[in-house]
Amino acid sequence: MIFRKRKAFTLVEILIVVAVIGILFVALVPRIDFAGDSAREAGIKSDFRNFQLAAEQYLREKIGLEECENISDLCADDKMNMYLDNGMKFDPMGECEKEDPWNGKYTVQVIKENKGDPKNGAIVFICNGRDHNKHVLDDNYTATVIYDKGEIRSSTEGFSNNIESGIYTTGGPWQSFSECAEREFVISYKW
Repeated sequence: MIFRKRKAFTLVEILIVVAVIGILFVALVPRIDFAGDSAREAGIKSDFRNFQLAAEQYLREKIGLEECENISDLCADDKMNMYLDNGMKFDPMGECEKEDPWNGKYTVQVIKENKGDPKNGAIVFICNGRDHNKHVLDDNYTATVIYDKGEIRSSTEGFSNNIESGIYTTGGPWQSFSECAEREFVISYKW
């Protein structure tokens, strides 16, 4: 009998191939997740742009926030909601009908100055990110529309590709967003 030596992979060679595949998998998983986050951010930016345009139109037409004392005033059908599509309107509690990419609710807040011109103020739109927690701000996104002495300014915060963060004005009553030690984004005023 003649025995032929059969060519096959050894156990060591198979283990090396499995290890290389495992290393490649570990290296690619974070990049795949980043692509998903980028797509979600693009969706949030699109929604925020719609919210900002509606708020800007409302502020232009009403000449500020004088008629708006709280969130339910702002979210009335004859106020800001008049400028939003049906699926994107806010209820009287300030929650949007449309969900964010993580199936949470977009919310809106109205901030008015304590003294001075009752027309001045800000409308802030918030997406609480993947954790749906507004107190853990690592992944929160905001869009702000400010009415100050007849001038309307808009900005976004929290996106990975923001070059500048917040609203920067010189000599005006509105301070910028500031990042605290706990990464807490705060809107502060000098009233």
